[in-house]
Amino acid sequence: MGAKFRHIAIMCQNAPRLRAFYENLFDMKRPAAETSPEQAEKVAKAFGRPVLGSKRVAKSFTNTVWGIDGNIGVAFLKRRAGYPGGMDHFGFEVEDIETVCARIKEKYPTVGVVKRPVARTFAAYSTHDLEGNIFDLAQPGQEKRYQSWADQGWKQDRYITHFTIRAQNPAALASFYVDVYGLQEEEKALEDPNFYVTDGKVTMILAPWKIEDYRETEHRGPGFDHIGFKVEDVQSFKDDVEVLSKVDPEWLSPQAPDIVSEYNVVLEMLASCRYGHHQLPDPEGNFIDVSQ
Repeated sequence: MGAKFRHIAIMCQNAPRLRAFYENLFDMKRPAAETSPEQAEKVAKAFGRPVLGSKRVAKSFTNTVWGIDGNIGVAFLKRRAGYPGGMDHFGFEVEDIETVCARIKEKYPTVGVVKRPVARTFAAYSTHDLEGNIFDLAQPGQEKRYQSWADQGWKQDRYITHFTIRAQNPAALASFYVDVYGLQEEEKALEDPNFYVTDGKVTMILAPWKIEDYRETEHRGPGFDHIGFKVEDVQSFKDDVEVLSKVDPEWLSPQAPDIVSEYNVVLEMLASCRYGHHQLPDPEGNFIDVSQ
């Protein structure tokens, strides 16, 4: 059985604000560790967080927070000094980490695997692919499986369908994820330069990266490009964005472009995604692709 996508992480300037945007527009739920005092206290004891007399966990407003769509979670990480903002990494759930590590060592010896710091509550190990895109590994039954790992199993109208990584050699990356993690490669048109690998619910799109594509704007390097959501109706979603922007234009409105002509270059690249019908940035400028 292949690996399953379990989370996507975004490095945020203001994690609670960004989560509120995704909560409002995509109905993402908060994990039990936040909504249940008993679960919060359990996590606090396990990772040394202080507990108040009310049994609520004491943590700063800008702490890492989560949102879950029933299948996959989004970790809104507090941006630390020295780390760039934006979409940062994703996470797999695998049946057996030791088997995966042995497969990596045999087939891809240049790929490393390291243990996560003890305070990271959602994965035991981190690794990377052939182009340095980082992702986490966890397996069922591990004590550190909190947050989105533990909260899953419902269906809702708005949910994550795909995310895109731009790569210099997308074909090699597709083979890597199929060989090591058992993802399935989806069919595509012969003229389509992208590769599509899926766990059956979420698809990772591996798209070519060329600096020439950014000829008329500030260049972006390889790596995470955007997250894709499915909604019940794109027009209803657009209406919701308009309402949210009027209710809180300073904090919950999509980020406006500084230079419209350069913004449109990136937007046109995003619009070429075969799954999307509507594209927009979130309040911190991370791009979203929406389909119905």
